[in-house]
Amino acid sequence: MNGTEDSANQTLVSPYPAQIVIDKYVTICVLLVGVPGNILSFIIWMQKRMRHSSGYYLAALAMNDLIFLVMVMVFEVHVIWNSANLLSYPVVCQLFPVIYLAMQSLSPCLVLAFTTERYISICHPFKRDTFCTIRRAKIVVACLATGCFMLSAVNAYFFYMTLTEAGAPDCDTRPSVLKNGRFSIFNVYKMVTDALSYLLVPLAILVLNVLVIREMRRLSRFEPTQGTTTQRTGSTTVMLLTVSFYQIITTLPISVVYSMMFDFGNSPIFNLIFTIIKEYGVTHYAFNFIIYVITGRMFRQELKRFLMQPFGKVKSNFSSEYNSLKTSVHSSVKKWPSVNGSLHSDKDKSLEPNETLL
Repeated sequence: MNGTEDSANQTLVSPYPAQIVIDKYVTICVLLVGVPGNILSFIIWMQKRMRHSSGYYLAALAMNDLIFLVMVMVFEVHVIWNSANLLSYPVVCQLFPVIYLAMQSLSPCLVLAFTTERYISICHPFKRDTFCTIRRAKIVVACLATGCFMLSAVNAYFFYMTLTEAGAPDCDTRPSVLKNGRFSIFNVYKMVTDALSYLLVPLAILVLNVLVIREMRRLSRFEPTQGTTTQRTGSTTVMLLTVSFYQIITTLPISVVYSMMFDFGNSPIFNLIFTIIKEYGVTHYAFNFIIYVITGRMFRQELKRFLMQPFGKVKSNFSSEYNSLKTSVHSSVKKWPSVNGSLHSDKDKSLEPNETLL
C-alpha cells in the first residue's frame, strides 16, 4: 500500500484480468471484515476491565487500523475504481499521503511497542511496575504517533496539484523530486522509510518474540503453572505473540517486493505478484479482531458481555417487579461488623471485581 498513483495506474493496464479482480474485489472483502472488526476491537479494549497498559496499545492499534482502512477505501475509489475524483483538490492532495503513510507505518510501531512491553513483563518482571504502566503506554503511543507523522510530513511537499492533458486537475508527484531515477530524493526517502517500518521494525519484533518464547519455555520447566493468574498471563501472551507474528509474516514480503519495484515495475507478471502480496499485506490491518477472538479468552468474555448488554436491559425491564422483591429480601440478610467497624453481608465477596491481568 506504499505505492503512488503511478504504480496503481500500472496495475490497471495489466493484461492479467485476475490482477484487476484482485485489486478491486479482494480489498472490498478485507474492508468488510476489517472496518467493523476494528470498531468492535476499539470498543472492547476501552472497556473498564480491559483498560490496562497493553489494552491501551491495542486500542490505539485498532483505531489506527480503522482510519487506515477507511483511507484505503478512499484511495481505491479514486485510483483503482476511478469512479470519483476524491484526492485531486488543494490541501487534500498534500494532506492525504501524509496521514495515509503515517498511519501505515504507525501500525507496526504499535505492535513493536506492546511486544517490548510483553518482553519486559516476561523476561524482566522486576522492572514491570516501572515500565509497564498505563501512563507510560499513553506516552509511548503519543510519541510514536508524533514520530510517524513527522517522518511522513515531507510527503506534503512531494505531491502537488497539476493538470492532465485534458485540462482536469490531478494530484501527482513533483518532477523535481523524481530526478536521478533510482537515487532521486523521492525514491531514497521511500527506500529508507520502507526499510525502517517494514524491515527493521518487524525484525525487532521477531527477536523480542523469540526471547519471550524462550523465557516462557524456561519458566514452564522450572516453575510449574499454578492458579488462574499464571494461566491468564500465558493466554494474553499467546494472543499478543500471535498478533505480532502475523504482523511479521504480512509485512516482510511487502518490503521485499517494494525493493524490487524499480527494477521490475514494468513487468506484468511482477505487477500481478505485487498485487497479490499487497492485498495479503493489508490483511494485518483488518484481521486482528479475528486473532483476538480465537486466542484471547478475556477478550471473548468481554465481547460476549458487551454484545449481550442490550438483551440484559430488556430482561431487566420484564423482571423489575421481581427485582423489587429481591431488594426487600436483601435488606434482611444477616450482616456482621468487620475489624474497622463497617458492615458486610454474604453478597459482598461476590461483588468484588476481578483484576484484569496482562
